[in-house]
Amino acid sequence: MTKKKRFYIKFVIEILNALKRSHVRMFPHKHDPKIYGVWVNAVLLALKGHEDKSYRFIVELVSEMPRILELLKIKDCPHWTTLHKAAQRFRGSFVERLVASFIKATKNNKIRAGIDSTGLQPTRASVYYTKIISKDRKKRRKIKKHLKLSTVVDLIHQLPVCFKIRRGPASDHKDCDNLIRKAYKIKPFKSFDGDKGYTGEEHRRIVVEECGAEDRIKIKNPETPIWRTHGEYLKKAKKRKLKANYRALCETYHSVLKKIMGSTVRAVTVKMQNTEIAFKILACSAHRRAITLFKTEVFY
Repeated sequence: MTKKKRFYIKFVIEILNALKRSHVRMFPHKHDPKIYGVWVNAVLLALKGHEDKSYRFIVELVSEMPRILELLKIKDCPHWTTLHKAAQRFRGSFVERLVASFIKATKNNKIRAGIDSTGLQPTRASVYYTKIISKDRKKRRKIKKHLKLSTVVDLIHQLPVCFKIRRGPASDHKDCDNLIRKAYKIKPFKSFDGDKGYTGEEHRRIVVEECGAEDRIKIKNPETPIWRTHGEYLKKAKKRKLKANYRALCETYHSVLKKIMGSTVRAVTVKMQNTEIAFKILACSAHRRAITLFKTEVFY
């Protein structure tokens, strides 16, 4: 068995384990046809997010993988339109549960969390094409500059805890408070890192008071003296000196996500774009776990 085949088997097993941990039923409704359930569609969509290919390509790819079909307990892949309709039915909260299950499965009681944002391209067209289209006001199609993805990451295991997708350029601190509270409910923090875009006093208060974690968010204006600085927690942040730099690991996670899963989005509608990005994040978690397990087996 080659290395590539082993990785895909590990990848599918990780997605199936996440579905079991999240207590997702294979056939949620009583009168569902017992052919292709939620598990099959979720695994195929995660593979689509990992390979950054079309629905047709993924269906043809898995059809040539008998071991994957055996794991999914099906004889043949569904039609690509069936997979597309299943993607339209999935909600964002469903994928969030699966992403959070990877963090809950780790042995650490507390995590070193970090928050960062990155941009994804909402079209696969070239920059030249989008510029030409934007000049013609009668024929042009509205193309946003980018889709903004904000993620709270477990910096030690390089796994996402929770995420938020937003349209167009926006300030980093808009989604920060909600993401901190949501991530803390999934698993408590040991420390919390962030860049200068998250240097607000309220963010620091939530990290220290509500989460009981070490505030490691970067300071925006370090040259300003403490007596001219407003905010209790911002003044404390200026007095301390950070020895280790964990924030760079958050940049590493987004770099891996965009290099392996792709930085472009195929979908056109808002709902399908959110679903596609969510499954890319799920695929990144399964990819990280599958690579770790494969290396451990080869080493030992």
